Amino acid sequence: MNKINMLFFAILASALLFTGCSLPEEEKKDALKILEIREDLSNKGQTNKLAVIMTDNFPNKKEYLDQLKYRHFYFTEYDYAINSINFTTYNPLTKKAQALIDFDLAFKTPEDPAATLFLGRLEKVTLLKEKIGWKIDNIEEVKDSGRKIAPQLVHDIFYPLDTRKTALSNKDFQLFESVIHADFASRDELLSDFKENAEVFSDINYSLKGRKLLSVSTDEKNAEVIQYFDLAFKTKEGGISEKLENQQEIISLKKGDDGIWKIVGGLR
Repeated sequence: MNKINMLFFAILASALLFTGCSLPEEEKKDALKILEIREDLSNKGQTNKLAVIMTDNFPNKKEYLDQLKYRHFYFTEYDYAINSINFTTYNPLTKKAQALIDFDLAFKTPEDPAATLFLGRLEKVTLLKEKIGWKIDNIEEVKDSGRKIAPQLVHDIFYPLDTRKTALSNKDFQLFESVIHADFASRDELLSDFKENAEVFSDINYSLKGRKLLSVSTDEKNAEVIQYFDLAFKTKEGGISEKLENQQEIISLKKGDDGIWKIVGGLR
C-alpha cells in the first residue's frame, strides 16, 4: 500500500472515530438554543427568521419554508412541541452534530372538531457549526414514527374538561357531577367539596392557559391530559379575592361503555 493510500485510510479512520464523539457541553448549550429558537419560530410561522438559522445548503430550503408558511395559512391551529433532544453523533472535523428529537405535532383544519395530534414523532436534525455559530443543516423525519390521534377522539377527550370548566365558573353542581366518572377515587368527597365551594365563594374563575394530551391507551379507553391555568375566586363574606397563577394539573380520563369520556382522577 503506497503512502497516499495509507494517508487516505488514516484520515478516513480518524473521521469515523470522531463521528462517535460526544458534543462538548458548552457547544451543546448553544446547539440546544438553536433548536429551541426553531421551535418558537416554527410555531409563530416566522419563516424569514427561521431561514437565518438554516444553512445555505439545507436541502430544498425554500420548499421547506414555503410548506411551513402554507401550514400557518391553512390550519387554524398549529403547534410543534419538543419532548426531548438527544445528541447522537458529533464530528469535530466536519463540525457537524446530529440530534434525535422526540416531538408532538398538532394541527387543526377549519372543518375538524379538534386538532389532529401526532404524539412521539421522531426526527433527525443535523447541525453545522459555522463561524457565527450553529445552524440547522438538515431535518429528516423518521418514517412511521409516533402515533396519530384523530381529531374526533381529541374532541371527545377534551369535552369533559371544557364542561368541568363551565361548571366551575357557573357553580353548576349537576354539570360538574356529570363529568366525574363513577370510578373516581373519593368521588363523594370531591362532589361535597364542590358544593361547599359554591356556597363559600361568590365568584370562581378557572382561566385555562393551555393543555396538552399526554397519552392515550392503545384501546383508546384511557387518557392523560396536562392543563395550565390561573384560578381566581372571591369569598361571599367580606368579598376577599384570591388568585392562584401558573398552576398545572394532570387529569386522567376514562371512556365509559356508553362511549362518553369522564374524569377519573387527578383533580385537586
